[in-house]
Amino acid sequence: MVLTTLAAVVASAVALGPRAPSYSATARMPVTPLAQSDETFLGTSLVRDAGDANRTSSTVARLLDSPRVALGTAQSLGGRWTPASVRSAVDVKVGETNMIEITARAAGPDQADRLARTFAQTALQDRWRTISAELDRRIAFATRNTAADPNAGEESRRLQLLTFVRESGADPTLSIDSVGPPVRVKEMPAAVMIGMAAVGGMFLGVLGAVGIERVRRPAQSDGVATDGREPDLSAPGNPGK
Repeated sequence: MVLTTLAAVVASAVALGPRAPSYSATARMPVTPLAQSDETFLGTSLVRDAGDANRTSSTVARLLDSPRVALGTAQSLGGRWTPASVRSAVDVKVGETNMIEITARAAGPDQADRLARTFAQTALQDRWRTISAELDRRIAFATRNTAADPNAGEESRRLQLLTFVRESGADPTLSIDSVGPPVRVKEMPAAVMIGMAAVGGMFLGVLGAVGIERVRRPAQSDGVATDGREPDLSAPGNPGK
């Protein structure tokens, strides 16, 4: 048990030991959802109000945190970045009301800043590819309706708005507000790391001791009586007699 505990403490200490300094940078992306009653942009992926600000932002956050965005980010960064390393280094979460926060971690401040910016920009570009194609279909539909009825004022207004958004080349419901200055990630104090290692080692040691004891008990009961004496082979009915 002692050896098991010591081994576990050493392993935990190594895992929790001093690490190279790391930095984080956060890109803030405000969400400006369309009204639930909007009909102009029906059939598009522009953000629409879900009736609850947190639910609306949570849905957007899940869409941004996708393998496709991670792949595009890794390709833009180059070097040793892979989709897997991008996803492990980036957290996409809801911050304040109608605000998405993309927090990136890297070994240096410049790398963290670049990762956060690249991920946010890649997410917008990925969304716009889908949205622009959807807008093209909506514009074609509205154009046919307007041509068929020149007096269709409402349809003409929608066509103008659809065309304006398409030509702007940007999603009006999601953008990048700012990227905060990189900050150094606080390391866990040495005393806390040692304490966690010790507790983890003791826990594993106890589990090991319990397991050994359970294995030994059946072996002892096969050849020794429950009171510690050898079984009486001359007792009536004893198969060994």
